[in-house]
Amino acid sequence: MKLQAPCAPIDFKAKDIYGNPIQLSQFQGKKVLLAFFRDAACPFCNLRLYELTNRYREFQDAGMEVIAVFSSPSDEVKAFVDRHPRPFILLADPDLALYTQYGVEHSKMAMLKAVLFRLPRIISGLMKGAQPDSNNPHMKLVPADFLISEQGEVVESWYGRNTSDHLPMKRLLEFAQSDKTEATIA
Repeated sequence: MKLQAPCAPIDFKAKDIYGNPIQLSQFQGKKVLLAFFRDAACPFCNLRLYELTNRYREFQDAGMEVIAVFSSPSDEVKAFVDRHPRPFILLADPDLALYTQYGVEHSKMAMLKAVLFRLPRIISGLMKGAQPDSNNPHMKLVPADFLISEQGEVVESWYGRNTSDHLPMKRLLEFAQSDKTEATIA
């Protein structure tokens, strides 16, 4: 199932990696980036987290929250975050319940494309502290991003074409800084 924009996001209740309860609907009235990653040690994921961390103040000033979801267990995400703190909400979903609800895909071809064609991003991610885990059972997960309006609608869905593919940062900034969100389908 792929979410088509505009539509109501699938509400969920979860606990962040520190055990604090969150519910997606509690952010109504704010813009939200709901971003799905492979695992805490993934080089591509680490580079994207670094980019989001560097822009988080801008996002927050514009009234946008970031929720990052990982396939790693909480203890693994916490271990990574202890070395590289992140200012936004981090969720662990090792059973892939949220991934399934949001239609996040698995693809061996997408993983191969990223390795073959995105080598500079792998190197950059490694330089930002990634330590790939060859035992990760979810290596074929493909990233997905969802932009959710203040009214609580998914206005843009982005299902990655390879394991390093997220919404362009320029688009995230445009969405965060927009006064009126307009529906677009990626």
